[in-house]
Amino acid sequence: MFETLELGRKLKRKDFNTAVLALRAKLLELQFQLEDADFPVIIIVSGVEGAGKGSVVHRLNEWMHPRLIQTHAFWDHSDEEEQRPYFWRFWRALPARGRIGIFFGSWYTQPILRAASGAITEAQLNLEMQRIEGFERMLTDDGALIIKLWFHLPAAVARDRLQADQLRELTEIELSENSSDEFMEGYNKLVRISEIGIRATDTGHSPWHLVEATDDNYRELSAGELVEQRLRARLAQAPAPAVIAPVRPANGDQPTVLDSVPLESALDGDEYHEQLEHYQQRLETLAWQARREQLACVAVFEGWDAAGKGSAIRRVTQSIDPRLYHLLQYAAPTDEETAHHYLWRFWRQLGRDGKFTLFDRSWYGRVLVERVEGFASDQQWQRAYSEINRFEEQLVDHGSVLLKFWLHISQEEQLERFELREQTPHKQHKITEEDWRNRDKWREYEEAVHDMVAHTSTNSAPWTLVAGNNKRYARIEILKRFCTALEDRLG
Repeated sequence: MFETLELGRKLKRKDFNTAVLALRAKLLELQFQLEDADFPVIIIVSGVEGAGKGSVVHRLNEWMHPRLIQTHAFWDHSDEEEQRPYFWRFWRALPARGRIGIFFGSWYTQPILRAASGAITEAQLNLEMQRIEGFERMLTDDGALIIKLWFHLPAAVARDRLQADQLRELTEIELSENSSDEFMEGYNKLVRISEIGIRATDTGHSPWHLVEATDDNYRELSAGELVEQRLRARLAQAPAPAVIAPVRPANGDQPTVLDSVPLESALDGDEYHEQLEHYQQRLETLAWQARREQLACVAVFEGWDAAGKGSAIRRVTQSIDPRLYHLLQYAAPTDEETAHHYLWRFWRQLGRDGKFTLFDRSWYGRVLVERVEGFASDQQWQRAYSEINRFEEQLVDHGSVLLKFWLHISQEEQLERFELREQTPHKQHKITEEDWRNRDKWREYEEAVHDMVAHTSTNSAPWTLVAGNNKRYARIEILKRFCTALEDRLG
């Protein structure tokens, strides 16, 4: 692979200066066109140490308008990043639609370095590359243009630059400064590991572009021209028509997974208060233990309108010191949120290790309300199942306890609660015309919930379907689940 990047290609300074004048005009023109486009651009700058990646990043910023481009470097890992899943640091840096983000060091850095140092096996590296490929596919499926640049040097050139003390830039790859033989051995291993990673992630939706980096002029002009070509080609594509997927017709009397929920379950007042005190005390103790052991907990609350999510969440938060949890309530996305991938607004809110993050409605809106109401196309909500599973897999792999609750009630119970809200002055703000309209699509939502559970209730992140006709019973079931899940992890 890399032998094609060791040919000694060069560009005279005069020719470079002439080409750059035209290139800068083209890049600026495309940037202003991109501002009105409905996709972001992610430029990944990676490669071996000494290949001039920092100089390339500087040039791209010099040649383009600074208002529409931002550079992110990932060589230092803060404790804030280490206390969240690995991809959190990248999600929060993703550019909005119409903008360009340069990633100097990226999601490739850590797996390649760990494999080169022997910390993980090549089989484990391939698994990491599969995760990266899935992440990039998710971004490109949402419209992102990913331009991946890898800069290569022959081993002898890299060694000479190192010995001449020319490596003043901070880079994501550090090589041994010991003997020449040791250097060459380490460098060759790094190149071999890098080739494995590149081959595993060189795809049609986000291909790699390999750049010979021996000559500065050739390297920088090649990088700029690659960015210009990819951006121009993407902007020239005719936009696909916005196809809103029709909701699948209801399956008549076919049962769904919700039919298995025992809605008759109930607790009387005395038993409820006794259990409430018991489980809230247990949860309080477990929350502090989770804090001491730096265990994160992420909980998702979904359910029908008026199913009692708010009151159930309050019984949870009553048990936990306010310093230990963050409650997030989601409605329709803002303009800033719609300018990013739909998971962006959830990724960026994940709490540190040792804290609880509670989501009152969540990323499952993509496969529920957005599906039923036609806000997402067929393709968008169908691919969301695998995107959500990968997201949650990363939460669990990081070590977080993940809890997912669907609060289920009958149509009759919902009607009673709606009518009570209309009759109670301090509850009237809870009922809207949209709530009444959603009742007409009850069957469509049942099918969406059934498919959601079928596709996203996994061994590591199962759904808990909670019988909610009796609010007291539902609250205790949720508290129980919190306690047992935390106890299983904390011992």
